[in-house]
Amino acid sequence: MPEESTPARQIIEAEIRAKGPITFARFMEIALYGEHGYYTALVNAGVDYATSPQMHPAFGSLIAGYLFKAWQALGEPATFDVVELGAGDGGLALDVLDAVESGQSVSDQVDRFGEALRYHAFDLRPRGSVRRIDELSELGSIVGCVISNELLDAFPAHIFTVRGGEVLECFVGIGGDSELAFVEGDVSSNEIVNRVGEYASVLPEGYRGEVNLDIETWANSLAGLLKSGYVLTIDYGYERDTLYHPVRREGSLRCYRDHVLGQNPFRDVGLQDMTAHVDFTAVREELREVGLREVSPLLTQRDFLFGLGIGDYIRQVRRELVKSVAEIEVHGLTSELRRLNSLVDSRGLGDFRVSQFGVNAPSIEISDLEFAP
Repeated sequence: MPEESTPARQIIEAEIRAKGPITFARFMEIALYGEHGYYTALVNAGVDYATSPQMHPAFGSLIAGYLFKAWQALGEPATFDVVELGAGDGGLALDVLDAVESGQSVSDQVDRFGEALRYHAFDLRPRGSVRRIDELSELGSIVGCVISNELLDAFPAHIFTVRGGEVLECFVGIGGDSELAFVEGDVSSNEIVNRVGEYASVLPEGYRGEVNLDIETWANSLAGLLKSGYVLTIDYGYERDTLYHPVRREGSLRCYRDHVLGQNPFRDVGLQDMTAHVDFTAVREELREVGLREVSPLLTQRDFLFGLGIGDYIRQVRRELVKSVAEIEVHGLTSELRRLNSLVDSRGLGDFRVSQFGVNAPSIEISDLEFAP
């Protein structure tokens, strides 16, 4: 059955007819960020899946604790800028600022941190207090922290396949049935082979995976932005040798619409979100290339949040649940406990990876949360 023709799909098909097959990265760029793309045209973009800030405000409180420690490590500068990229509706920013405000008067040091903190939230499509990403250059060079939470997974990715032990690229063309289809050919960039070529001999015939080349552009933008401070990156993905493993022979590309997971990128073009797991080896390589250093080993979100003190939140809710007698109160606390646990569940958000890099900045000890409940 032919797929529904959407404005984004029509643009893609017109480009293919005019220029020939396009890279999957170009397909994603149009489908997600073009004039009629998912993130630029849909009013409810980004609600087809649950992010950590949406699960519980404790996530923002814990990030606030991390930022406090980063400010301390930098010598308590008078101005501490936090830049969040891909901020969506600004939920994380609000939770962080609420946590800092509620921590006022706890100590003079926390008060000074609140005075120093300037939080800048950016996204492709601004909502509320979130600013347009093209305004980022107005900040100049900052001392502080750059946060990317579930940003890199949505960057346009190239798709490769393995044939006879060699790496080929999967382009998007138009098949004989006039439907969008993958067309295999020589890679459009040698960097694709540089990333995955060493694994080609051990990957099964027909293996398919993704390569995100835009990580380099992202890293370069951070190098020009950060004078001194940290880069905190949270996303789902793995180190390269785990990401490109025979067990993942269909790759990690996922599509989401109306909270339903799918794997057909050519369906509902421009109406569904698309993501691919992040190659955290590439993140490390590109950030090192622009002069940043790794200030902590790669962690899971579970380990990161427990280090920051999420256990305090969980124990507090459990204590309140034990004391509760009213059915409605028990229901509310049970729901809250479930949402807190979801942040550290190794079968979901807890398995996300947390990367920490810095420039002109020491390592951060992430124990003993300062914004505990």
